[in-house]
Amino acid sequence: MDPQSVPHLTSTSSLLSGTSLASGLVITDREPEPEPGPPIEVARAPISRGAVIATAASDQERLHDDLAFAAEIGLTHVRLDVPWMLAQPKAGRTDGGVMESIHAAALTARSLGLQPWFRLLQAEVPHWFDDEGGFTDDRVAGLWWPRWVEAVAEQLGEVAAGWVPFEAPFAMAQRIEPSDPRKHGELTHNLVIAWRDAWRILRGGPPVATSLDVLTERPTGPSQRDTDEARRRDQLRWGLWLNGLSNGNVSIPGRYDRELPDLAGACDILGLAVRGDVANVLDRAADQGPERPLAITFRPTGATDSERADSIAAMWRDVRRAEGSYDIASVTITPLLDAPGRLGLATDGRRLKDAGEAFLAG
Repeated sequence: MDPQSVPHLTSTSSLLSGTSLASGLVITDREPEPEPGPPIEVARAPISRGAVIATAASDQERLHDDLAFAAEIGLTHVRLDVPWMLAQPKAGRTDGGVMESIHAAALTARSLGLQPWFRLLQAEVPHWFDDEGGFTDDRVAGLWWPRWVEAVAEQLGEVAAGWVPFEAPFAMAQRIEPSDPRKHGELTHNLVIAWRDAWRILRGGPPVATSLDVLTERPTGPSQRDTDEARRRDQLRWGLWLNGLSNGNVSIPGRYDRELPDLAGACDILGLAVRGDVANVLDRAADQGPERPLAITFRPTGATDSERADSIAAMWRDVRRAEGSYDIASVTITPLLDAPGRLGLATDGRRLKDAGEAFLAG
């Protein structure tokens, strides 16, 4: 065929550069497709390392020196108690001196590059609160506990990096009401409500973290009763809190399930207080709990410093294996320094021990 008889091919100036003619067709060469690259991984913030530091209101100089030591060894956050019993020795009346001392400690922590977290409830509650029934009485708890949370938020909210309203609710309930199943169920329900009430007050500000005392429960004997009791404990440690925070239902053995408004999603960080078995704890929390960053509060086990160092190293191995799958926000050791009946990362004189070296190396 004469090319001049094909109108659209008569002028080469009308063709794009890089074209060729074949059988009367115009073929345009294309840039080669780029090779697919490796999947893009979302960068996660490094795991924050911290410790629990005692807040003795009578020794502020020591507290500030302890904070300086925490910063010196490279910690990035600390957890301080706001002692309810000392701060409110009388119903509804707050001791400004206690709050001022905690506020000053938090400012010191921030000046040292430490993020101060506050725990609002300890084993020792005000005597007047306990005398009125404490958390065993829903009306007393519903009146005074929210007022305490509001007082702390008002006076410390500007310096807080985060909140832990209370820790180890299973142990708390066992300590307050160890023997009567009916009263134990009522108390546990009141503690769930207390958590929800704290969340309502604190949400929207610094993050709110749980600190649930979870572990793998196993029967203590071969009988069906032993098995049933292990299941009950498992529900009170795990199912009650993780399922409740996921779907808003309060499920306590021996009681009807109840829906509690604003319980679903009532935390910013799903914190777990553990002494071992960290890999399984993280797996179960991520699977059963709400979709939240995870945090570990770790109390090492062992009679000697060497054994405690091994316990910490094992914890870090589990955390490092899990951090590729889960968003792990922080690891907090309790306590930082030796205290009566409790061994820390360092001596009372702030000499770092093997356990401390293991924590910093993790």
